[in-house]
Amino acid sequence: MERIPYDSFLKEIAKLDDWLGSLGISVKKDRWHEAVSMVRQAKEQRQQVERGIPFCPIPNYVPALFEALEVLNVFRAFSGDSSLMLREKLLRALSGPSSPAHEKPDNSAARNAMFELMLAADWKNLGADVKLGEPDIEIVVGGAIFRVECKRPFSARSVRRNIEDAAGQLSKALEVSGHAGSFGLVAVSLSRFFNLGGGPFLAAEDSGRKGLNDALIRTIENHKHEWKWNTARFHERIASVAFYLAVPWDINRERLIYLSTTKHFLQAKCPVGSRILRENMDRLYAVREGCSERDQYRARGWPTFTFLVGETGGRKL
Repeated sequence: MERIPYDSFLKEIAKLDDWLGSLGISVKKDRWHEAVSMVRQAKEQRQQVERGIPFCPIPNYVPALFEALEVLNVFRAFSGDSSLMLREKLLRALSGPSSPAHEKPDNSAARNAMFELMLAADWKNLGADVKLGEPDIEIVVGGAIFRVECKRPFSARSVRRNIEDAAGQLSKALEVSGHAGSFGLVAVSLSRFFNLGGGPFLAAEDSGRKGLNDALIRTIENHKHEWKWNTARFHERIASVAFYLAVPWDINRERLIYLSTTKHFLQAKCPVGSRILRENMDRLYAVREGCSERDQYRARGWPTFTFLVGETGGRKL
């Protein structure tokens, strides 16, 4: 786990505007900058609490800190990238409402793009060879290229449609000249409807990861009949449908941690691609999480990065 105090975060993110400017993106009051501003407010709030000033709740506090960590992760991964595809995705990700509570289908493109960037950044920061494009992400796993189509359903009712739409897009991409040796992966974020409003995931320090893994598996189990996708429509080289879940984890109202987990459903129609994912993706995450590959696989999900952004002085968020 990487601990990121407020001062460290603000020092590292200070070059954000220079990076955006180098891509021709004008700096303005947008969702990313409001998230960074919340870190400054959180720092000031803690200093006031330490001086004995009563804690005053800040609107959108937890969701903004959570998204600030996503901004940092993307910045770390792509600050040396100047591609047009990155610029296009960033322009989308910077827009949209600051609070997830105000997100609607017609303004959800920002956080949809952020899911693509965040997933790519996570893999890239782990050392994987990652490119942005169409489909959304290209990652090299075990020497093989996987083309990833990302979906972030607005509600549980649209999960199956999103999966099948992604599979259709991948089927076309996998038939493009030069893609014959690559595989497909459908990545589906369930965070939008699992965590409506962006409130914290409450769990004790020794049960957060297991609790989130269990919550993801339980969510999938509760919707298994509704979400059962038609594999007959899947290209023979689509190796997996992966469900992602990311939440702000509140430990005893004292610490806030970015926590995420993944559950892959490997596709029998693609035994080679499935084997490559199983043998290499768990190894990729196990290195960072500090556990054995065997234990990582037994967790029935691959946790991604966990960041500690600071303490709240024992006061409620």
